[in-house]
Amino acid sequence: MYRFLQTVFLLLPLLTVGPVLLRAADAAWSDASHPAACAGEDVAFLQGELLTDWQCLRQAYPQVHCLRADAEGRLWLELADGRRVLYDGGLPFAAGQWDVDVRASMAQVYPLDPQRPSTPLGVSPGRRRSYDLLRMLYGSSAAAIRPRLRTGTFFGQAVRMEARALAALQRVEARLAPLVAGQPQLRAYLKSAGGFHWRGIAGENGRLSPHSFGIAIDLSPRKAPYWRWSRVFPHPLQASYPEAIVTAFEAEGFVWGGKWHEYDIMHFEFRPEILCKARTIPEASGAEGEVSSRDVPIQ
Repeated sequence: MYRFLQTVFLLLPLLTVGPVLLRAADAAWSDASHPAACAGEDVAFLQGELLTDWQCLRQAYPQVHCLRADAEGRLWLELADGRRVLYDGGLPFAAGQWDVDVRASMAQVYPLDPQRPSTPLGVSPGRRRSYDLLRMLYGSSAAAIRPRLRTGTFFGQAVRMEARALAALQRVEARLAPLVAGQPQLRAYLKSAGGFHWRGIAGENGRLSPHSFGIAIDLSPRKAPYWRWSRVFPHPLQASYPEAIVTAFEAEGFVWGGKWHEYDIMHFEFRPEILCKARTIPEASGAEGEVSSRDVPIQ
């Protein structure tokens, strides 16, 4: 709570820069007296984690336009079209809570390869998601998401994904192709098991898979297991999975599920804000269980 209040305090200087026009519908939200930081404005007052998150969200999703406090002191991300999603509600989350606000979804700093620190219970950087953000970016139903999908290939295999995620995947292939030519054994790890698929996560009470938004691909499930299938903690492949593959995916904005306690070793997910933060805070990305501010799960 102290960190949350400190964040709001850091936003208060914006009260002197003049009104900011909002396009949100409700009157309370359209009160321009609430402190805000918007694209193209001086954000020098932002510090530490808040500044890093804001810069990485803007870089990953250019449609994110403002970071704004409401009358209750909560922080919201606002898109250029006026839609908004909760960035920081100021509340802790439970250890088993996977649908969180945006700040909590970015709280654990993802360790870039070759760093593969241990993954004790509670350490799953990138596995927590703001489903409100995903719905706002990509769509809230299969029908809404389908127009954003494109079909391409990955090492000769047809793959259907969200347009930006597919473009990133094809850049991964360009990085890997010369390595695969010299190390053909890598091909065994690169067999696509599918991209877009509107479905829930197995055993997660209907919580949507990121495959539902077209931002994830599974590779070679016969070689790369899912924790619910294996029940071995940690799994040996979390340490021995080919570094070349993980590095290529991370370079193009994908997190790897092998770095989660609840591992999903076949799984690569397009989360460019997570990788941006990992590159921005490299000294923290190798720390076991690195978390920020209030984001310590309630057991």
